[in-house]
Amino acid sequence: MSTRLMFKSVNDLLDEKFYVPYYQRGYRWTKQQVIDLLNDIWGFTQKEGNDKFYCLQPVVVKKVLNTIINEEYWEVVDGQQRLTTLYILLYYLTKEVLKVDSLKEEYGKEIFTISYETRPGSAKFLKNLEKDNSNIDYYYMHTTYETIKEWFTDSNNIENRTDRFNFLSTLLGRKGKEKSVQVIWYEVPVEVNSNELFTRLNLGKIPLTNSELVKALFLSETSFEKDDKQEQKKTEIAILWDSMEQRLNDEKYWAFITNENPEDYSNKIELLLDLIAKKSDKNKDPLSTFLHFYKVVNGKSKDLWSLWLDIEKYDQTLVEWYKNRDLYHKIGYLITIGVSLADLVERSLGEPKSAFTYYIDSEIAKSIRFNLESLSYENKGDYSKIYRVLTLFNIESLRTNESALDYYPFSLHKKSNWSIEHIHAQNAEGLDKTKKEQWKQWTDSHLKLIVDFQNQIEDIQLKEQLRKLESEILEVNYEVLNWDKFMLLANRIGIFFSEKETIYSDEMHGLSNLALLGQAENSALNNGVFELKRRTIISMDKDGKYIPICTKRVFLKYYNKNATQGNYYFWSYEDRKNYLEEIKAVLRRSGYLIKIEGEV
Repeated sequence: MSTRLMFKSVNDLLDEKFYVPYYQRGYRWTKQQVIDLLNDIWGFTQKEGNDKFYCLQPVVVKKVLNTIINEEYWEVVDGQQRLTTLYILLYYLTKEVLKVDSLKEEYGKEIFTISYETRPGSAKFLKNLEKDNSNIDYYYMHTTYETIKEWFTDSNNIENRTDRFNFLSTLLGRKGKEKSVQVIWYEVPVEVNSNELFTRLNLGKIPLTNSELVKALFLSETSFEKDDKQEQKKTEIAILWDSMEQRLNDEKYWAFITNENPEDYSNKIELLLDLIAKKSDKNKDPLSTFLHFYKVVNGKSKDLWSLWLDIEKYDQTLVEWYKNRDLYHKIGYLITIGVSLADLVERSLGEPKSAFTYYIDSEIAKSIRFNLESLSYENKGDYSKIYRVLTLFNIESLRTNESALDYYPFSLHKKSNWSIEHIHAQNAEGLDKTKKEQWKQWTDSHLKLIVDFQNQIEDIQLKEQLRKLESEILEVNYEVLNWDKFMLLANRIGIFFSEKETIYSDEMHGLSNLALLGQAENSALNNGVFELKRRTIISMDKDGKYIPICTKRVFLKYYNKNATQGNYYFWSYEDRKNYLEEIKAVLRRSGYLIKIEGEV
């Protein structure tokens, strides 16, 4: 026997017998949880529209036969908190709204019963719900009852008797005939180990997810029940489902198709299902994806097998992109900068490949449709533009290199919080004026450069100047040092490791002096001279830290073909010019950069 998945209204639960086994904790719903439930049901009661039912979280049950009294009951594997709250709510409405002793007088059925294996007195307590603090379960049950009572007597919630009856009518509405409140009824086979299943469902407090519910929709006992190929289809779905989940657990594949944190998904296939269900970021309903699939099938707009073929089609599209080197880099870039994956897939499935390729090329070009020369780090509006240009430059430098076999590592890219780094720092002005420990760290980090530089130059006069500067740094008393004097010292240090020509503001903050770097690495490089940054980058690379390929090339003087030993210590005008030209050349070679008017 396989699982059975269906919706049951609260009305359908009347007269049922539920049993809560020993492995479950006691009843612990808070006052706020109860109020939230009441508000949701009342909001649905008042809502106009086509929605026929309000959906509660799943109730996982297993049918058990009590051989002693020859009576069947439902063992509650998961959902006893909701069931207990529903019981208390129905008890209140029976006594205080209907003003009767039994629900049977109005609805022909009794409130369902709940018994508890390790708390046998709770079943009796639920029949009167008087205040009793002798047991922690009694305390929470009574608190829930009082919370319900307060909610119904508060005129801000319920204004009159008619409102109370409307609430009750919705709560006990009949499935398919009127507005109703329903639970996802998830019945597991009798041979399932209940304790193990309970542990799996509650490990880390992870509820039954959309993906597990959708999977049950395809593989439950009633799936394809009128199809003579029922078992064959279920087997195919089960195999492919596991294959998709395994592929989505590959961090490289995951990082290619999404910017989402994989830790936010207990089952990665839920991302794929969310795409098909067109779930938006604004949709906070935790079961909206499952409800989409359920309503499609039960609304007869698409049969179950056609729905499965849609999932396969989406999966095959993503795999095709991943394996195609050009599409991998192009689509990977678009997703990285926030383009909707769902929109890309829908467009890909709805038009010829040539049209889709033209579209993604156009979208990439549109993302950098501005004058690169005018970008400035000082303009807040330019920051995201600079990030897009530098990201695309790194990606395209790999994609367009015909001899390169490497793919851009989106998995490493998305593990970093990126920032824009000045290749040549202005000076130490970015340091905190009130934290002298930062000043000391800055001077100490540059001291080794001064020592090394003395050993590598022949100019006796310059050597003497460096020795004096070294002695001055060693003799600094930070307790009496003020900011102005520190800046004088920092500027003198910077002079030895900078090009003699003046660097104007548009160059200092322009694209020719900016590179992409993770914030963790960036903090180690802030405000340091070029040579200090170059050494730090090399050290980080040796330690295996991820440095974007173009940032690494910047600090290795890759773009200056005329670099000499003498100018390795600073980021020169020639470096800046060649670096900017390379950015333009790569983006123009890809067809994304329109030639700027007047440019040679």
